[in-house]
Amino acid sequence: MNLCELPHPIIQADLNLSRFALTGISSGISKKVYAVTGEDGHKTILYIWQKPFLGLSEARTEGLYYLHAEGFEYFCYNTQLLTDVGIRVPKIIKTGHFSGDMKFDYAYVECFDGVSLQEYLQYGNVKDITARLAVELNKFYACRRDYYGPPLLTAPYSKTCQLLCYEHAVEELEIACSLDGDANRLKNLVLQQLNHFMVFFACQAKPFSYALIHGEATPAHAWLLADGTIGFIDIEGIKFFDIEFEYALLDMMYDYLRISKPKSYDRHKLLFYKLYHRICWLSVAVDYLRNVDAANKFFIQLRCMTLRDLARGDR
Repeated sequence: MNLCELPHPIIQADLNLSRFALTGISSGISKKVYAVTGEDGHKTILYIWQKPFLGLSEARTEGLYYLHAEGFEYFCYNTQLLTDVGIRVPKIIKTGHFSGDMKFDYAYVECFDGVSLQEYLQYGNVKDITARLAVELNKFYACRRDYYGPPLLTAPYSKTCQLLCYEHAVEELEIACSLDGDANRLKNLVLQQLNHFMVFFACQAKPFSYALIHGEATPAHAWLLADGTIGFIDIEGIKFFDIEFEYALLDMMYDYLRISKPKSYDRHKLLFYKLYHRICWLSVAVDYLRNVDAANKFFIQLRCMTLRDLARGDR
C-alpha cells in the first residue's frame, strides 16, 4: 500500500501522539484502512475515503446506490443508528476532512479487541459461534420499514429490489463474460436462471416491510470480541432489504440456515440471491485477475469456485 495520504503531523495532532507507527491494513473499493499504533502499543484504526485506482470495471446500473451505498456520510449515520439499537460497531473517535492536493474525508475509530471470524475459523468451529452471530444479526432484523434501501435514503425507489439485483447481475455477468472465456460459455445458462426467477417474482406481492441487514456479514466483517460477543465492521452498506439477500450470503459462508434454523424465508428468493452473489463474485474475481494481478491466489480460487457453482445451477 502507498504511503498514507493523510500527513503525519495531522495524525499526531488528531490523536495527541508524539510518535506512532502506521500500518496499511487494506485498500478496498471505497476507502483505505490503516492501523495507527502509539508508543504504548494502543491501536486506532484510520479510515480514509479515497477510492484506490485499481483499473477495475465499474458497474453503472441505474439505482445501484440503493443496493450498494458507500462513503463517509453513510458510515457516520449508520454507526450511530447501529449503536442506538445495541449492535457493536467500532466507536468513532474523531472525524475530519483533508483539503490538500487531494480532498477526502477521514475518521479514526476504535480498534476491536478480538479476532475476525475469518481468523477464528482457521482454528475454530463455525457451530460454536453461529448462535452468537444469530443473536447479533437478529438485532439488525428487528429494525424494519416499508421500503428498501440504505437507512439514510428516505424516499422509496421505483424498481423492486429483485429487479434492481437482476439488472446489476446482468451487468456484472456481461463484465465477467467479456473478460473470461469460461464465464462466457456459462452466460446463456446463467441468464436463463435469472430470467426464470424474475418470471416467478412478477407474480409475487410486494412485502409489507423490509428487514435491516448488514449486507456483507462475511467472516472478514464480523468479529469475535474479547467479551465473547460479535461485532461488525464495514457498515456503510447496511440497508433495508429482502432478508434472503443476507441469508443467501450467510448460508454460503457459514452453513447458516442449517445451523441457526430461522423461522421463515422464501426459498426462491434465497436461491436468486445466491445466484446474484455468485455472479458478483465471479465478476470481481476475473476483473481483478485480468486487470490487477493474474497470480492472486484468493481470486484464482474464487473464480474456480464460482464457475463451478454457476455450472451446477440452483443450490
